[in-house]
Amino acid sequence: MAKRSPRYPRHNLAKALDMVRKLFAGAHTSRVDVDTAARVIGYASSTGGAAASAIGALRQFGLVDGLRGDLGVSDIAMRILQPMDEQERVAALREAAQKPEIFGRILSHFGGTLPASDEPVRAYLIRQEGFSTGGANELIGALRETLAALPEVQSQQTQINEHLDESSLPSPIDSPPTSSSGSSPPPQSSSPWPAEGQDGELIVLPLGASCKAELRFVGEVNSVAYERLIRHLELLRDILGEDGRP
Repeated sequence: MAKRSPRYPRHNLAKALDMVRKLFAGAHTSRVDVDTAARVIGYASSTGGAAASAIGALRQFGLVDGLRGDLGVSDIAMRILQPMDEQERVAALREAAQKPEIFGRILSHFGGTLPASDEPVRAYLIRQEGFSTGGANELIGALRETLAALPEVQSQQTQINEHLDESSLPSPIDSPPTSSSGSSPPPQSSSPWPAEGQDGELIVLPLGASCKAELRFVGEVNSVAYERLIRHLELLRDILGEDGRP
């Protein structure tokens, strides 16, 4: 019989926060039975697997507390939803992100910072935590999406986007020439990044006198997609360095 992967949240922190906001709006701080809580956050009942996963994620992130038969919005959740100040909210978000035991063990194993590549994290989960490959991949995705919701990560992403807005717009010299047939070249985006939730046009990023990068997004564009793109580029840089290329 195959060994089951250890327990972990099947939803990331951002999704769990959306659910606990609905619970707070519907029940405030009153304790309610699990079936009522499931209906308040959008499920027909608590008996289905999807509802059980949702309630489980709320418990693992520490956003609800109570006995098996009932639950209510926790102190951590209240410090996020109704903070005294921004510092309290940020501290509570960090606490919630590390509340799942497996998340805390992963971050502790890697010194508090998740590696850019998934490979060492996957190896740790499979070899030391008993995860299957599929379970490890799903957990890594949930953990990265959870960390991406933290204010300091969002702030870093905003700074990167602002830097690109200021310094990476293609200049007229770098624009591709009009074809000999007289047809116009593909339209260029007026911003280095497309708006979230939209497919992006072709983006040309000048990287030097004789080097440029062409980038196109296909599908939903959001902060998680940006974060994953950055990790891919960092991994490519590491691979090129290992190959001895400048």
